[in-house]
Amino acid sequence: MSTQALSYAIDQQDHLIKVDDGFYRFAEENGWNDVGTSLGRPLWDFVAGEDLRKVQRLLLRRIRDEGGDVELPFRCDGPEVRREMEIRIKAGGGGRAVLFSARVRTEEEREEPQPLLDPAARRGPRMLAMCGWCDRFEVEGDWVEVEEAARSLELFDRPELPSLSHGICPECNQLLLAA
Repeated sequence: MSTQALSYAIDQQDHLIKVDDGFYRFAEENGWNDVGTSLGRPLWDFVAGEDLRKVQRLLLRRIRDEGGDVELPFRCDGPEVRREMEIRIKAGGGGRAVLFSARVRTEEEREEPQPLLDPAARRGPRMLAMCGWCDRFEVEGDWVEVEEAARSLELFDRPELPSLSHGICPECNQLLLAA
């Protein structure tokens, strides 16, 4: 594996507006034949799974709205390799552009390397509860923001995201009953 770091940026419509050489190398290692046409395309063309897209969109919305800066463990497997990464996402100028930078963890940094299709790598809940009103997630009985859920459940470090179930958190339920 030759890619060790990569970065890219998206505009307010989530289209790729800037990529570096690491991004192109990473794309080629994943077998993306049209890597040269990446600029201008929606980020969501490169994210597999509707639930993962939904969680990442929520995270981006919070980063843009609050001008945040988040660092998370992240998985981005290739056709024949499990990639564990550290990703940093932060709001750019004016809060509308979002900048991403990532580095691939070396073998020595990984807790326990596993083959890509190892069933033991699939852990955690099958369903993840999300409030349909405030977009918070239930983690061990507490309703937390998307960043905290992603961090504590290691959502972006999993081979697949748990399915989302929608409901209403106790706080929003009380607000609606009081209205």
